[in-house]
Amino acid sequence: MEQYFKNKRFAIVISLCCMMLWGSALPVIKTTYRVMSVASDDVGAKLLVAGVRFFLGGLLALGYYALLNRGKPMQKPDWKYILMLGLLQTSFQYIFYYMGLANTLGVKAAVIQASNAFFIVIISALVIKGDGLTVRRLLSLAIGTGGIVVANFRSGSFSGFQMTGEGFLLLAALFGALATVFVAKYGKGKDAFFAGGMQFFLGSLPLIVMGLALCRQWPQVNASGVVLLLYGAFISATAFPLWSMVLRYQSSGEFGVYRLFIPVFGALFSVLFLKERFTVEILAGMVLVLLGSFILNLPGKKKKES
Repeated sequence: MEQYFKNKRFAIVISLCCMMLWGSALPVIKTTYRVMSVASDDVGAKLLVAGVRFFLGGLLALGYYALLNRGKPMQKPDWKYILMLGLLQTSFQYIFYYMGLANTLGVKAAVIQASNAFFIVIISALVIKGDGLTVRRLLSLAIGTGGIVVANFRSGSFSGFQMTGEGFLLLAALFGALATVFVAKYGKGKDAFFAGGMQFFLGSLPLIVMGLALCRQWPQVNASGVVLLLYGAFISATAFPLWSMVLRYQSSGEFGVYRLFIPVFGALFSVLFLKERFTVEILAGMVLVLLGSFILNLPGKKKKES
């Protein structure tokens, strides 16, 4: 499997598949809240649902690990790595994300989420040898982020800033970026499915505890909600380990730019499944993100990857 992920074209396809899965999470989460009667301002109930989703995702990822490693001796776990990853990727990122989302317009949230790609590129340049900033990466980021802004533009939607809203979303994006770079720097040699499963399992516990403490009304358990939670678990258990394997063999500074596709896929799936309106702004934003990706992959002098 190693030779596939070392192939840049294959790694790009896998990365886009991961972004598509994460993008599909947006309408899935919205629909889950609706069918489980979670109020828009009930942060505790949202944290509880998220915690259960990641808990199930952890179990599924560990199931993948058991299936792929039948008959093989178990690799000695690096618990420090797993615990740190669980805190960054799952606990801190999503605690701040859901708390910030409750105090921010969805339009602004999508744009702020795109800052994750900027954080990844900058942090990678600072901490990973040979993964410095390049004009091409910065240009690709600028054009792609411009696309996210255009796709989500609404008159008057970008005024105002509050720490418990936009500030928390920026912190969530920062923690997500730190998790990506952490995997790229320290994840080599780690089994992506075992580490991913355990970090989801451990990282979900603070979400569940906070959700139970802050929940104003219990989410309604029903068949549709369970199916959506299971699909959300599938997204986490599948996308994160595959993304970790990409980062093991490719540059996090370069591939971090593909995170810009998450809100694009999110907008498309929202149009398809939530019947939201497909606008000229969304089309223009998609074109700009694709243009940024094209610029990133223009042929040029080969550089040593991290």
